[in-house]
Amino acid sequence: MFLCYIALLGIAALPHLAAAGNNADAEILIGEEGPFCGFAANSTVEFSVSARNMSSVRQVKFEFSWEPANAIAAIAGTIGETAKANSFVAPGPPQIIGQTAQWGIATLGGAGIAGEGHLANMAFTVADSISPTTPIDIYLDVVSLGPSFNERDDIRPQVAFLRNYCDAEGQALPEGIFFRSAGQNPSFSATGTGGLADGSAGEVLVSARFFQAGSLRAGTAFTWDITNSGAGPAYALINGEAIPIPAGAAQQVTTTSDERGLTYLLLDAEQATTLVFNTCAEGSCAENQVVWEDAATSISEPSGFALPREPTLAQNYPNPFNAGTTIPFAIPEGEPRFARIDIFNIIGQKVATPFAANTSPGQHVVHWDSQSATGAPAASGLYIYRLRTDSAELHRPMLLLR
Repeated sequence: MFLCYIALLGIAALPHLAAAGNNADAEILIGEEGPFCGFAANSTVEFSVSARNMSSVRQVKFEFSWEPANAIAAIAGTIGETAKANSFVAPGPPQIIGQTAQWGIATLGGAGIAGEGHLANMAFTVADSISPTTPIDIYLDVVSLGPSFNERDDIRPQVAFLRNYCDAEGQALPEGIFFRSAGQNPSFSATGTGGLADGSAGEVLVSARFFQAGSLRAGTAFTWDITNSGAGPAYALINGEAIPIPAGAAQQVTTTSDERGLTYLLLDAEQATTLVFNTCAEGSCAENQVVWEDAATSISEPSGFALPREPTLAQNYPNPFNAGTTIPFAIPEGEPRFARIDIFNIIGQKVATPFAANTSPGQHVVHWDSQSATGAPAASGLYIYRLRTDSAELHRPMLLLR
């Protein structure tokens, strides 16, 4: 067993609006056990969560997410030794919402936990669709702790529990680049919309991760050498800019990985086209392709990346953002359903509705230009974006910095 000591930023977050409290400087300690490779259906990823520099902690909330969206079937949590000794209880099991989960523990009496202590043990059960060749990322996104519901500080570890980054013999890889698409779309985009990040039918979101020494690397520069081997033009949509890739031509674009070690590339085409891209970061390279056919859009991905069983809402990118940001979401298999993306400010006022329409099953992305419904630029600050369908309502935070 080993402990990862992570120095963290204290961020004032919902539900309180005041400055950071006494637990803003808390640090999270992660303990992992078990192998790194060979995780498939019904395997369990286990780890413990502790903290230090705590002050009168009587309530704790954990928030998790994972990739791919269908990777986790169930989650169990048990109260840690220090929390148990301080009479903490859990009102229920962890709750899974799309590709996120939440769990909380609290004590009704006593002074709470001060200093260092073991808070919880977590166990994530891998879904049936996952094989030992499918890389899995489980993120501990937020640990919210404090003396009461209204006085909790949100600590954002941005720590990932990684499994199956392995070779064919089941040995952990020292480094490499891994691709993951946000899914498949039913067709290419209508003429005139390929150069716009507007959620049109042909948009395909591809993410790349540079894995090295057991972790995903944040702040890494990625170079994408893209060759259009098809008969029609295509586009790379980056930071509000549409970079054309004519038929038979090559283009190079660059991106940088975020705090999770992920970098994204949004691609679009208006007719049958194939893009082959060679992506490199710090001396490692890997090749993949996207194919827009007459009947469907597809991307070469392992079979484990199926449509989710429930609507999902992914983290926006970039985040924090300035001029605009992209919001990925997914609609599960079945009939088209109405989907709506709303943006709210920190006091719950609706700022904008960048998307509202009947939506086909599959992965979609919506671009918000950081303007309110009146056309005025939105102010810097924390915002909440919400996906609402006829069967689900999902929320995520994002940060606008002017």
